[in-house]
Amino acid sequence: MVRDVQSSIVEKSVRVVDLLAQAPNKMNQLEIMQASGLSKSSVYRILSILVGQGLVQFDEREKLYSVGPKLISWARAAWQKTDLNLIEDQDLASLSGATGFNVAVSVLSDASVTFIRTHIPKPYKFAIKVGGQSELHCTAAGKVFLAYMTDTEQAAYYAAAKLEKFTESTITDEDALRDEVGVVRKQGYAFSNREEFWQIRGIAAPILDYDDRILAAISLWSPTHYVSAEGLVALAPKLMDAAAEISARFGRLLS
Repeated sequence: MVRDVQSSIVEKSVRVVDLLAQAPNKMNQLEIMQASGLSKSSVYRILSILVGQGLVQFDEREKLYSVGPKLISWARAAWQKTDLNLIEDQDLASLSGATGFNVAVSVLSDASVTFIRTHIPKPYKFAIKVGGQSELHCTAAGKVFLAYMTDTEQAAYYAAAKLEKFTESTITDEDALRDEVGVVRKQGYAFSNREEFWQIRGIAAPILDYDDRILAAISLWSPTHYVSAEGLVALAPKLMDAAAEISARFGRLLS
């Protein structure tokens, strides 16, 4: 009985942390309760525990909750234990300086895009956060990861994916998504045009190792009022050059 109760608390706590990690903005207690499906008393108790442990942060002035410093430090520590620390902050800053737009590096985690590095000279309310996650079908980085999956991995993804509609531009038809993903490896980058958020456009390219296995994706993204779809796509060569230079550190030969 004790084990069941503890498991329930852990499960509910994970649900709340996951919700906050994926949310584009801070959330209040009512929003957390509605989105999680948990009772008011459960949400209050779990938030109290998580805030006390530093896994969730509470803004006293705005009465809003967000991911806490301990969770972010865990994400960074996990990243630093991988070879991906060969991707340097200067890589992101240089690409941002050359293009004028925001840059992010992400990895594939549990059929989701997880962002591990960002450089954001143009702050925006939908800005990507370290540790934040997005769906594969509606993001440029996600389409890159899909393109580099094996046939078996892709089949498993499509069998389980819901292809949720986030905006009028979100691709929710499996055949249409397969067609778009199919050209990513040929052209060297993926494009997302207002598919996750109506106000955001992005392009992404793969970071590969010596055996052409994808390690991460590097993205350029911007609020739509800063750049047209054509303008962002025109920057794809610079993005792919940056991805190729980083990939060379992992043993991939420059073409």
